Amino acid sequence: MNVRGLAERAGYTVFCEGEDREIESGYCGDFLSNIISRAPDACAWLTVMNNVNVAAVATLIDCACIILCEGVEPDEALKNRAQMQSIWLLGAKENVFEESKRVAAVCGV
Repeated sequence: MNVRGLAERAGYTVFCEGEDREIESGYCGDFLSNIISRAPDACAWLTVMNNVNVAAVATLIDCACIILCEGVEPDEALKNRAQMQSIWLLGAKENVFEESKRVAAVCGV
């Protein structure tokens, strides 16, 4: 499934639209060094981190989208950087565990 389809079906808030890529897997985490070394390409990255470093890491790992969980909203620097780098930035209400189940169910990953 592509990112736009996930956002629509899951009812996520869209903070920033990017390249509409296929989601091949998911990855949950907040320790940026772990994300860099372990997250697979084309993943939906679920996190509660909301600063500009998230956009830099998303570019490094080539993720399909970032999903900010627990009602977290991006700070202005993150939102601006996501727009500059054409990164999907989505918002979800539930915790990372619940949202990972939603991504798996909606995307079939």
